[in-house]
Amino acid sequence: MLARLAGVLLVALVTADMFRTVLLPTARGALTAVWARLLWAVASVLPGRLGHVARQSAGPLSIACGIASWLVLLWLAYALFYLPDVPTLGYSSDVRFEGSQLVAALYLSGTAITTLGLGDVAAQTDGLRLLVVLESASGFAVFTAALGYLPAIYTVVSDLRTSAESVSDLQATTPESAARLLQEDASLTLESVRRDVISARQHLLRFPVLHYFHPPPGQSVLGLVEGATMLWVVARFGLSGQAHPGVSRQAMSLELALRRLVDDMASHVGEGGSDDDREAAVRQVEQVRAAVADLPGWQPEREEVPAEALADLGRTNAVLRRYAAMHGYNFPSA
Repeated sequence: MLARLAGVLLVALVTADMFRTVLLPTARGALTAVWARLLWAVASVLPGRLGHVARQSAGPLSIACGIASWLVLLWLAYALFYLPDVPTLGYSSDVRFEGSQLVAALYLSGTAITTLGLGDVAAQTDGLRLLVVLESASGFAVFTAALGYLPAIYTVVSDLRTSAESVSDLQATTPESAARLLQEDASLTLESVRRDVISARQHLLRFPVLHYFHPPPGQSVLGLVEGATMLWVVARFGLSGQAHPGVSRQAMSLELALRRLVDDMASHVGEGGSDDDREAAVRQVEQVRAAVADLPGWQPEREEVPAEALADLGRTNAVLRRYAAMHGYNFPSA
């Protein structure tokens, strides 16, 4: 009875984890998340080149380990179902089976979950026969889920890197470079970056394990947020809202998209920030205003910066520092 109860719990765990990982957007399966955190923790303490390779492998390995965990736990769960009825199993006359009862249960479970159907060890009761069919269907479901999940996540990996690279390639990491970009076509630039930020957030919400992938800095969410934040600061505080009302509205839309993405990053790396971050945000705004003051056609905003906006900017920089530290990237504000 205890063996079957343990089997039920294992099947429930695997079913819930598969549902949350494959079918439920914005959720993460417990098994994949545990593997991701464990592998990343190991990679984080490894030195030099070995640590870099380990960080690059942590995300893909966590997915592989999660899928393997589904199979192994289901294999064990159904073996526990069969264990009390091992004496009733039928054995082929030309096969000698000298294993223990647990080995016999594991063997029957293994042939069923992999859909081998060898038949040298077979169920002899109606209940066990139906259970073998159910296990075969479970194994098929795991393989099918894996075949659907892997192409989906790697398509998203490519899309996320493309969005990040398109913003990083703008090289809007200084007030001067961001101002030059916005001077050429502020509306188009801000809208394009806003869409990239929204796209990146949706990908990370759908597959949280992407936080444990380790792309080059220019293809990471860190590079995307860094460039988008500088463009937002220049458009929001370097331009007069009265002189450039359209750009000001787009800057506020970009601010909202950034805030949502930073919220998700903060949920991954933890909250933080301090008075130093707010003071750094004040200096950053003043640097932006000084950088654009002499640009033709620009009228820098001279009103006092809202406290909420400064808090958002300081928090964003704090989250980016923690995210950069997690991945071993260099972040200018660190």
